[in-house]
Amino acid sequence: MNDTVEQRYNNYVKNNLITHDKKQVELLKTINRVWQQSKKIYFFSKIKKYQGIYVHGSVGIGKTFILNLFIQHIKGGKKYHFNHFMINLHAFIHNNNKKKDSVLESYIKGIAKKYNVIFIDELHIFNIVDALLIKKIFILFQKYKIFILISSNFIPNGLYKDGLQRNDFLPFIEFIEKNFKVLHLKKIQDYRRIMLNQSKTY
Repeated sequence: MNDTVEQRYNNYVKNNLITHDKKQVELLKTINRVWQQSKKIYFFSKIKKYQGIYVHGSVGIGKTFILNLFIQHIKGGKKYHFNHFMINLHAFIHNNNKKKDSVLESYIKGIAKKYNVIFIDELHIFNIVDALLIKKIFILFQKYKIFILISSNFIPNGLYKDGLQRNDFLPFIEFIEKNFKVLHLKKIQDYRRIMLNQSKTY
């Protein structure tokens, strides 16, 4: 694992900003390993190269913190909250007179010129517009070789549960399961709740 990333995590622990969590450390190591493998060329190897990493788990266990920590030490990295990303994308499409698919590709290509790794925080699908658009977005991420980090409260198969026309959304789930390293950060403690209780004490 990149020493600067590990050291920064340890510094948070030493300064009592976080509690050492072995599952968080294991996640950080796995993220780094998958990222390093994605940059190498294997001619005669069974090692699978992933397009990105999908981290899921319950609220308050450190998904965003760990992925933030990692991407801050990657050159050409950028974090987007999923809601903000989609709002900006829809606005770009709305304000452009070209065909929708052409505009979408132009938007993703613009991101690829600036960043080679992006972190999409709190991925969730609640409306049919995003459900029908999301796979096109990720195929373009793949085309322009953008490595994707994702955090979500949902397992891939739990996204857009009972949504309208969900059958049309299922190919996206298959895409994630095939092309991404799916990792479950299991709950040890709810750190958000601990911090909230401490703030109430003061």
